[in-house]
Amino acid sequence: MKDANRDVLDRGSLPEMLAERARRASDRRLVIDAAMGLIASASIAVLRPPLWIPLAALAFSLGAFGAWGILDREALDAGGAGTHARTLAWARGLVGVLGGVSLMLFGVSLFFSLLGRWMS
Repeated sequence: MKDANRDVLDRGSLPEMLAERARRASDRRLVIDAAMGLIASASIAVLRPPLWIPLAALAFSLGAFGAWGILDREALDAGGAGTHARTLAWARGLVGVLGGVSLMLFGVSLFFSLLGRWMS
């Protein structure tokens, strides 16, 4: 295996990279990501432009990224014990799962939208 490939693989997986990026982002940036992603996904769902499902899913995943970053910071600040910390960790996991599902929906819906209708 080439050294360049080994360097890329040593950096970790995509979830680890996204978690590190969210942890390095400022609070303002995370709030902007969360608000703009959720507002854009709701606006796209209401207006329904062409390819609205993949666009709304992509915007929702941006909002989930910002919300996950905010919840991650709050969970780290709350410490490891207590009901509040467990609730924040549970919410962080839920937002992470919703963001992952929205990314999968983006990929599948974009593929089928671009593939078009097949008649046999």
